[in-house]
Amino acid sequence: MSATERNGVASVVSQCQRLDDARILATTPEMFNADEWPRIDALRQRCHVRRYGGDCYNYALLASGHADIVVESDLKPYDYMALVAVIEGAGGVISDWQGQPLRLGSGAQVIAAATPELHAQALPLLN
Repeated sequence: MSATERNGVASVVSQCQRLDDARILATTPEMFNADEWPRIDALRQRCHVRRYGGDCYNYALLASGHADIVVESDLKPYDYMALVAVIEGAGGVISDWQGQPLRLGSGAQVIAAATPELHAQALPLLN
């Protein structure tokens, strides 16, 4: 059973394996600085569906299988630390943009993906 539940029902990420099929979400394009934007845009263009808005709700959509990637920047530890348990508990992957586990001292850049395959395909585009 999933460690992430909603109303007693297991939450499970999608099984999306390819960026071309992925639904990518971010809170707002304004959260990315001028250096980050070309990399974010390259990732966005590879994905099937691209949406903004939702803030932390995006991570709930990922954990419940309704989104495949969430990528954000300009975050603080209080924005992302609780999400680690939610995303990993639903079977997803969450890290910084270099693929390192999130910690209190992590930077402001976060990527969460439904599958390790999506995560691995996205990271080179962000770096």
